[in-house]
Amino acid sequence: MKYLAIIAAGLSGVFMALQGVFNSELSEKVGLFKGNFYIHLIALTLALVLLLVFPHPVSREKPKLLDFLGGVLAPAIIVLVAYGIAQSGAFKATIAIVSAQTLTAAVVDILGLFGVERKTLGYPEIIGAILMVIGVYLVLRSR
Repeated sequence: MKYLAIIAAGLSGVFMALQGVFNSELSEKVGLFKGNFYIHLIALTLALVLLLVFPHPVSREKPKLLDFLGGVLAPAIIVLVAYGIAQSGAFKATIAIVSAQTLTAAVVDILGLFGVERKTLGYPEIIGAILMVIGVYLVLRSR
């Protein structure tokens, strides 16, 4: 089951890279904010269809306001990714995105932010993060 979760996460990374390229192309043609609107309208429609076709059991726990922050961040993410890819290319923008996601996730895990269970990082994770930062530097400094 653990491997299935890793495969699913990897596949989401593939989808995110492709989505960034598609969003950037759309935004170049119709503008950042109009492109963002179209993207979210399509996503809302698909989410509604999925909700109607595959309903989830109702949880007894009431969500907190903070639990909805992902919806607030989504438009900014779409605009920033589309802009970053349009200006620097898919590879460099994705390197910056993935490294920022990884370092942010490490901070969230270490501090146990937003209700996430605290986790410690061992030497392999710390060395991996340092190598990632070095890799980002090498990629982003090249023209």
